[in-house]
Parts: sequence; C-alpha cells; structure tokens
Amino acid sequence: MTGRKFVATAIALFLALGTNPAQALSKGTFYLELKTGCYAANKAATKPSKWSDKDYKMLYATNCAAAHHYEVFYTGLIKAKDLNSDAAKKEAGLACDKAAVATLTGQKDLPSSLTYGYFFPDPGAEEKKYGKKIFCFFRVADPKDDKYTLSIKRSFREVTYV
Repeated sequence: MTGRKFVATAIALFLALGTNPAQALSKGTFYLELKTGCYAANKAATKPSKWSDKDYKMLYATNCAAAHHYEVFYTGLIKAKDLNSDAAKKEAGLACDKAAVATLTGQKDLPSSLTYGYFFPDPGAEEKKYGKKIFCFFRVADPKDDKYTLSIKRSFREVTYV
C-alpha cells in the first residue's frame, strides 16, 4: 500500500511539474527545434524584446494565451541549395506568405504592426545538423521603434474543435 501511495504521489508531482508555466519558461528551446506554438524571447514576455538581439537562438515556450513575443505558425523545408542566397530568402518568404494568409484568413482585430519573419539554419554546422528547415513566426513590431517586438497578448490562430 505504501508503494502505491509513493508511485501515485510521484506521478502527481511529475504531472504538476510538467504543466507549470513558470517552469516551461525556465527551459529554453533552440530556435531550430521550435514547433508551432508560442515563445517568449526572454523569461519576462511582458517586456519588449529588441528585434536585432543576437540572442534569438534560445526561445522560451509559453502558453499562447499568455504574453509571448513569437508565434510559430509554420515549419517546413526549403529546396534552395545555398541558404545564404537570395533564392533561399525568396523561397522562405513565399512559404511564409502562403502559410500566413492561410492562418490569418478570417481573423479579426489584428494589430496594425503585425508582421512575420522566419528563421532557418546558418550555413555550415547548423545546416548539416538541421537541414534546410524554416520556421515562420508572427511578431508585433513596436510602432515607436520597429527594432522592438512587443509581447503578444493573444494567439493569432483560431483553434476550433470538431
């Protein structure tokens, strides 16, 4: 009986720890391992994040209903041979354009400074390990200074359940 209580308590503890939003923010996710969902640029998503920060490679998963800086809405692969090329940027941009239109069609009350961008691996070691993945994300630019990304207060994706 004592063994069962210990196992039940341990399972309850792990479940509680696994769903704690504060803990989720403490674990960073490398930018080439992102999944669709919402991420903060730092552990305090209520503050603006400087868009040109060099430390964009570690993001923090968060609930889309909470404040966040980036909302990954598409992941995929590109075919361009050289990731430094204009062709790669064009291909990534077109893929994100198509996915953004599909995601935002029918949405209301979008911020006027809503924009999106994409990440893909740096040529070399990252490309060798991760291939030619792209990650498209929404962000809200600060209207006073486009170099800052404001926190997003709600998800831009409407989720419907059938």
